[in-house]
Amino acid sequence: MAPLRLERHLHGVHVVLHCEDDAEEQAEWVLGVLARLPPGGLLPGRTLRFGWSNLRLDPRGTSLVVTEPDFAGNPMTGWRDDITVTLRVQGRMLETTQTVGCDPLFPRYGDRVDALPGWEVSSRLAVARIRAPEATDSGWLIIPPGAATGQEPESLPLYALLHRRPALLSALALPVGWVAEFEDDALLGYGRPN
Repeated sequence: MAPLRLERHLHGVHVVLHCEDDAEEQAEWVLGVLARLPPGGLLPGRTLRFGWSNLRLDPRGTSLVVTEPDFAGNPMTGWRDDITVTLRVQGRMLETTQTVGCDPLFPRYGDRVDALPGWEVSSRLAVARIRAPEATDSGWLIIPPGAATGQEPESLPLYALLHRRPALLSALALPVGWVAEFEDDALLGYGRPN
């Protein structure tokens, strides 16, 4: 994978987007969305929701650079110029929802995910969207095999999974009632129990 720089002149504004070359198709889609904004919509500092993440237009000289939250640092306050993480996770989420034939219900990167004890050491896990998202609750529960339901779950921000169990993110745009099962980094299957 190699770094890629895409540039467009949109509504008289020079827009720059950085990502890895494997995310080029999605990056082009982002630029297409920006091109469809009404004239005057490309404002310095404007933040746009992009599925599970945000994209912000940061001024750099005479250009606006498309940025994403700094997932390697503090994504709640920091921004970075390369938007590859946002594009890759978004692509994996959409791939899963398209495979099962449902509309995505994206959580937000700062939303909370509950995880029952033992989830980090178990190679096999289930993730279940047990309730509708509300405020900063994504509705997701991570369940290791044999977990007792009465145990107090750990609550963590969704973005923490990028460093702890990134493969789980691929299922987290499934709607309420869906369950997905993982073995290490592989999505084994998914379903919607009755």
